[in-house]
Amino acid sequence: MERNKAIALCLTSALLMLQLSACSGGSEESRPSGEGSPTAASSASASASNAASGPLDAYDPPIEVTAVRPIAEGMKFNEGDAIDNNVWSRAYESELGIKVKYLWTTPAAQYDQKLNIAIASDELPDIAPVSAAQLKRLVEDGQVEDLSARYDQYASEQTKRILAEDGGNALKSATFDGKLYALPKMSSGQGQSHVLWARKDWLDKLGLPEPKTMDDLVKTAEAFVKQDPDGNGKPDTYGLGLNKDLFGFYAALEGFFNGYHAYPNIWLKDASGKLVYGSVQPEVKTALAKLQEMYKTGLIDREYGTKDASKVSEAASAGKLGLFYGYFWNVGWQQDAKNANPGMEWKALPLPSADGQPAKAQVPFAIGTYYVVKKGAAHPEAAVKLLNLDLEKLWGATAEPDVYNIDKNGVAVFDYALLYGEAPRKNLDAHEHVVKALESGDPSGLNAEEKGYYDNIAAYKGGDSKGWGTERMYGPEGSLGVLDGYAKAGLFQDDAYFGAPTQGMTDNNATLQKLQLETFTRIVMGGSAADFDKFVSQWDSLGGKTITDEVNAWQSSQK
Repeated sequence: MERNKAIALCLTSALLMLQLSACSGGSEESRPSGEGSPTAASSASASASNAASGPLDAYDPPIEVTAVRPIAEGMKFNEGDAIDNNVWSRAYESELGIKVKYLWTTPAAQYDQKLNIAIASDELPDIAPVSAAQLKRLVEDGQVEDLSARYDQYASEQTKRILAEDGGNALKSATFDGKLYALPKMSSGQGQSHVLWARKDWLDKLGLPEPKTMDDLVKTAEAFVKQDPDGNGKPDTYGLGLNKDLFGFYAALEGFFNGYHAYPNIWLKDASGKLVYGSVQPEVKTALAKLQEMYKTGLIDREYGTKDASKVSEAASAGKLGLFYGYFWNVGWQQDAKNANPGMEWKALPLPSADGQPAKAQVPFAIGTYYVVKKGAAHPEAAVKLLNLDLEKLWGATAEPDVYNIDKNGVAVFDYALLYGEAPRKNLDAHEHVVKALESGDPSGLNAEEKGYYDNIAAYKGGDSKGWGTERMYGPEGSLGVLDGYAKAGLFQDDAYFGAPTQGMTDNNATLQKLQLETFTRIVMGGSAADFDKFVSQWDSLGGKTITDEVNAWQSSQK
């Protein structure tokens, strides 16, 4: 499932940004592979003679491909295993005839620097994960293979289906001048939209309905602060949780702003069809004013500016917090607290709206990593075949999630795969299938992953609290049901920009993001409403206007 690390309590962040400094070579080096280059032609010939025709057929004789990769913080291995010797590396060799040789690996925080050195010294491996900015630069410098023909020939039907499930935007984002230069690491933007998590046992204790409007939300937060929902006789509970970064996956504000039809940090189409940045729209000002009011009246922790997501989660687990916005899987962080306090009950709710119109949940563009193949690699199609196997072992008809996803020891072995991806609707579909199986009592139609969720929920209903988190996500009243409701009602607001970072973004985004965080924090903590108007003006003058022009030029090129 999406973000399995979080459910296994080993969440990591893998967004890598790199400013490359490599230079393009002469005419032969910068020419796309196969277009008149003798080296490219011989490589293509060798590849064709050695590659089996089917998407999952093995090379005979076997081949070796080189790679580099980041290592996630906290990655664990079973005894005897390592990054180059594990269930995935053994499957690559035994089933595809591909031996992966890592030239180097490095902690995720150091990956960008080390890859920069490899690029500058012309020591790229055959396969490497890169960011969108890196991909754009590598394509411009002619350093990576055009994978168009290889993808068409070697991608399995499942791979093609998964990589096209977002309407084709993922593949478009890896396509330059009509040529596919990378394989996107497919993910679900919908899975990164927000629900409202609420302490259902507190609602019941205080006789409160589930909040459906923003007024309801404020009243609920006030009750959670003033009516002693934990029953200890002390004023030590907070209404709405908020982390110091304001946006993100846990106790963040996207869902709150969406309730005011504001969509910070993504691009939208205005009435004229032009793209505009959500953070500088007037609806954001209205939402900030309400947050300021809630902060002033003590409904938000006065010390939120010093607390990251983990600290807010600790408060929720300690029974000091009643509401927070976040992702569908955030309840996994409260599993240990549920084990210790069986009476604690969290429930995911749809986003409350400030008016009579339903709130739309914003959906970020989900692709942050791409897999590229070095120009001139002997077997460019090997990357496609590796991705085929990865997706089959994880999500296909012959998937073995307890072997290749999270194993029986609870180790997140999916993290060892060189390439990775999942269908955007995988979890929503799993929820629907599991609920139907629970209703009928017949799990025979479930795949292996779904059967695992079904078994956990059945165990929970039988008294095993360890299945509670799974039930809160995949069960009949689970958080995925909320997201599925958004999908069926057309209540997702997609990011309208899915291109590579523009030059203006590269030059100015760090400054603009810092300005936004400082301004929004100042307003929440009591600053003047005029601060927002000043922010909009500064945003334009510090590069926002340039970026907006670039984004609209990109949009015109897509037509």
